[in-house]
Amino acid sequence: MEVLDVASPFLDARSYLVDRAASTQEEAKRLASRWEAEGGEPAFPPGSLVAAEEQTEGRGRIPGRRWASAPGESLLFTIRLPAETALLHALPLRIGAAVCAAASDLASSIGASFREPPRVKWPNDLMLGDGKACGVLCEAGRLGVFAGIGVNCNQRAFPADLGGRATSIAIGLGRNVDRWALLELILERTRLSFEGPSWRESVERLLWRMGEEVSFLPGPAAEEGREGERVRARLAGIDERGALLLERADGSVGAYLSGELRA
Repeated sequence: MEVLDVASPFLDARSYLVDRAASTQEEAKRLASRWEAEGGEPAFPPGSLVAAEEQTEGRGRIPGRRWASAPGESLLFTIRLPAETALLHALPLRIGAAVCAAASDLASSIGASFREPPRVKWPNDLMLGDGKACGVLCEAGRLGVFAGIGVNCNQRAFPADLGGRATSIAIGLGRNVDRWALLELILERTRLSFEGPSWRESVERLLWRMGEEVSFLPGPAAEEGREGERVRARLAGIDERGALLLERADGSVGAYLSGELRA
């Protein structure tokens, strides 16, 4: 493990890089737990992160789904957030919107533009068109709040079993990008996402398939990786909890806190 030299807007935060990790989420929890057990100076205070060049057991929100990544091509990290962020509504959506904004910031900084602008897919993904470029997994527990973020940065090819559902920042921009420059932008946008009351409007402006008819598999079937009866409805937005709002043909609106959204 080595110190990662990136700028962070979080006071006293530390950043680390490992060549290979099973999961940056578990690595971050281990660092936080070690400091708690040993006492002394915090080695992993809130705002700190651990990144990996390669992750072998990255996981998604739905059981059985893994995050595949070749060494050195993705931005893979987990940040320990202040404990009070556990009280924030729709934390994965907020962070997803922050990653979207950071990707757009990066494109502007290098004089490039996306073929299709980054969008937040409810509840925790970044989409470029119909391809997933980033996933966010938030977990809260005794040691605090941990947000695991995986961004496909410079990949040009993906495993066949993904069926064309994945893409990358490089594909979207038509050029490779600096992963650590993107990380710094994500950290700044994440910090800003905790400020002010307008998070819901910010997320809705970036919401994938907003106003369109979509297919939705309500939880718990989706959360357990099972198929079930899907709902066809118009995506009407999100509520103050971050629940997905779907308008049915009869004009009624349903709010869903869990499930899987498809085009």
